[in-house]
Amino acid sequence: MFGRNFIGLEIRRQGLRAVSLKRRGRHRTLCGGQTLQLSEGVVSPTARELNVIDSEVFIDGIKEVLLPLAGSEERVALCLPDASGHIFLLDIDTPFKNRQQGIDIIRWQLKEKLPDNYRTLEIDYQVLGTRESGSQRVLVSVIDKAIRNQYEELLTTAGFSVSLIDFQSLQIYNCYKSKVDMGNDFIFVALNQRQLNVLSVQNGLLDFHRSKAGMVDPEAVFQEINRSLVTYRSEHSVYSRSTLFLQSDWEEQQSLSDAVSSAFDREAQRLPSPLTTLAGQQNLTLSTAEAAGMAAAIGAAESLMWDKR
Repeated sequence: MFGRNFIGLEIRRQGLRAVSLKRRGRHRTLCGGQTLQLSEGVVSPTARELNVIDSEVFIDGIKEVLLPLAGSEERVALCLPDASGHIFLLDIDTPFKNRQQGIDIIRWQLKEKLPDNYRTLEIDYQVLGTRESGSQRVLVSVIDKAIRNQYEELLTTAGFSVSLIDFQSLQIYNCYKSKVDMGNDFIFVALNQRQLNVLSVQNGLLDFHRSKAGMVDPEAVFQEINRSLVTYRSEHSVYSRSTLFLQSDWEEQQSLSDAVSSAFDREAQRLPSPLTTLAGQQNLTLSTAEAAGMAAAIGAAESLMWDKR
């Protein structure tokens, strides 16, 4: 099959996940995928320090998962753990004349929320839309330049070039929002290994984002959701009528679904495997849970596919 490969690579504390897609018109074809478990201590996601502890093992792992997929392609869309940076949702009244002015305004608005080393942080943003009040709803991603540089340099050493970087929660959401009609008001819950992500969309705009690691069982998920949403529930009337969607790579789905449904006091609709809308899904033989775990890598590859830069 001719055409360019679009490679998405997700990095987790526990391992690597990668997919290769090709584009035919507006359709996407899965060419292959790879997973690799990493030993404890190879990657330690944090927003303040370098993430990769054992560079040699990490580079070998990158080569192991990407070389079978890449062919002559070097570009990679990289998906990092949310703990490697910060994600903010802002309402900004001042229109942006250009991208740099937008970054300057955002940096000023966030100066009280960012850590002391905020001057060394790299900021990217996306204007999601306009509120009824006229303010812009802006999604902001922040990462320390040293952390980003380490990942880029290690990928370069392995023979690849990082074209895009984003966070896990956003790429899982990106993977599904173009494939599933979830409406204008919904709650999106994703559990991938021990990572919980909760996103709420109101009137078509992302309105709430929460990411938390360390979820070891359904009870922990239930407790964390309740803690996270105490204020949000009381301040947003549309919350009570939002549809609830659940995406997870956990082996035991029923008890997790029950916990999430209980936390939101409504039935959770389980989302299908992210492979189901891709041609060529037979090129990747995985269990149901393993297939669900490829969502972030697929979202990253698709972001690279439609990137106009």
